[in-house]
Amino acid sequence: MSTPPFKPPLMTYPPITSSPGVREWQQQMKRRSWNITPDGKYGPLSKRTCTNFQTEKGLKADGIVGPITWQASWEARGMLPPPAPEEILQFGSAGEDVLTWERQVDARGWRIKNIDGHYDDEDASACILMQRALGLPATGQVDQDTWDAAWLEKAPLAA
Repeated sequence: MSTPPFKPPLMTYPPITSSPGVREWQQQMKRRSWNITPDGKYGPLSKRTCTNFQTEKGLKADGIVGPITWQASWEARGMLPPPAPEEILQFGSAGEDVLTWERQVDARGWRIKNIDGHYDDEDASACILMQRALGLPATGQVDQDTWDAAWLEKAPLAA
């Protein structure tokens, strides 16, 4: 898919920016597997998604969709996931692997308020929401496919 031309105004919040371009950008982020609802309103959740995307792609993380972020939304390469843990992450799991997964899932839009390296009910709920959104079996456990899905985008993979 080629990048459509960016059309001003810049997408910023606050205040909420509404335009057909906002919906187009939101739809592209959703196609890339980010958790965002294409509603045509650039508010706090769109800004958070934008900032996290900019950070992940090495762009200036200002939360504003301008020409550079717009282009990257179509052209930036996806990430390769880090190696999955040997054990399935599930209720009661703890440690660095859980912390890594919590941070990534939260950055991609499936909110986890208590990022602490302990897999609890909040982690399982976020996991199920992500699994359902991405067409995976909704087990609430982080197996190899769920781990990888937290990083992979429907975009060209980085070499």
